[in-house]
Amino acid sequence: MKSNFVQLSNTARFMEGLEIVEQRGAAENCFMVVDGQPGFGKTTTTKWFATQHGLPFLRAKRGWRPTWMLREILDTVQAPHQHSQEKMFRSVIEEIGKRAAIARAESRPYAMMVDEADFVVGSSALVETLRDISDLIEVPMILVGMRRINDRLKYFPQVASRIEGGAHVEFQPLTHDDTRKLVTGLSSVEVTDDLIDLVHQKAGGFAREVMTGISAIERVGRRTGRAVGIADMEGQVLLTERDTGHQFVVRAA
Repeated sequence: MKSNFVQLSNTARFMEGLEIVEQRGAAENCFMVVDGQPGFGKTTTTKWFATQHGLPFLRAKRGWRPTWMLREILDTVQAPHQHSQEKMFRSVIEEIGKRAAIARAESRPYAMMVDEADFVVGSSALVETLRDISDLIEVPMILVGMRRINDRLKYFPQVASRIEGGAHVEFQPLTHDDTRKLVTGLSSVEVTDDLIDLVHQKAGGFAREVMTGISAIERVGRRTGRAVGIADMEGQVLLTERDTGHQFVVRAA
């Protein structure tokens, strides 16, 4: 499977939300929420954007405390650790602020991204620490999680009020066009239209399932050496359907 990133409709939603944050009216409206069901491509999209622009990308952990989180932020920007939470906080402000200032001077985007942020919004100490960082250096804070993350933030009005309307981006199921783009963009073998239609139908809009299907198709394509259609996949497991948990075996009409 090819390793390139394929931009889909959810990518466009993410970019629109980021533009709203970057062009915000109030300087303190620095928070952005990216949520949706697992498998819609949230982590892949945000990690791609972070890699493209050299942005700090963290994966929140169960059991995170402010000191642990600050230490990981410093690790991400390759800055030395300090011995106390206060000194680590000051280092984060200095290091992130310095990088953000350089990005602004060069007209480049800069933000901090926290994946699995469901673990963050369960802790007032973590939320307040991120708010302090964002307030002090006006760096956009992008929280990536499942659909309940935005609801949980309502318990923190001081943060919820910093999320402008369009800065809440909910990832949606893949459209048929998204599935086609993903298959043609990532598959190392040619895939016929009828099989792309089947992948879209059985994947249920989940990018993760589409990629599982691509792997199965590639195995057949490498063996046959031609474009793969439904008939070529006869008797093969295409993917596991998420709603049933059952493997879907292709049966030619």
